[in-house]
Amino acid sequence: MKNLVLLSLVSTFALSCKPAYTADNLPKPLPERPKDNTAIGAMSKEESNEMDYLREEIITLSNSEKCTNPAEWKTVGLGVKACGGPVSYIAYSNKIDEKAFLDKVESYNQKSAGYNKKYNLVSDCMLIVQPENIVCENDRPVFK
Repeated sequence: MKNLVLLSLVSTFALSCKPAYTADNLPKPLPERPKDNTAIGAMSKEESNEMDYLREEIITLSNSEKCTNPAEWKTVGLGVKACGGPVSYIAYSNKIDEKAFLDKVESYNQKSAGYNKKYNLVSDCMLIVQPENIVCENDRPVFK
């Protein structure tokens, strides 16, 4: 009987505790970046548009050449995870203006890192390994 009373007291105490973290106050993962809600410190519409525009520019430049010789293609990390390292890799031809392209990628990556810090984002911290091999399939570079 004594054990039953003790067990019920411990159970009542344990069930009355609330966790310090809830789904509402945890940092948001990278894919759930806040947009257009400056009232709560989220990314402004201008910031969001700037990031989207720069990413589209980078992708357009990387797709501007047909892939006929894999030796003419390189890879670069695009985006920055909150834990460090790239979000993904993108292939680009050495026939394009490489310096201008890499400058845009660097700008995007700096904005991405600043965004992570500003909005206190977290990521999965999974290491994305740089592709070792590129092959050409249907005039597009493919990572192998």
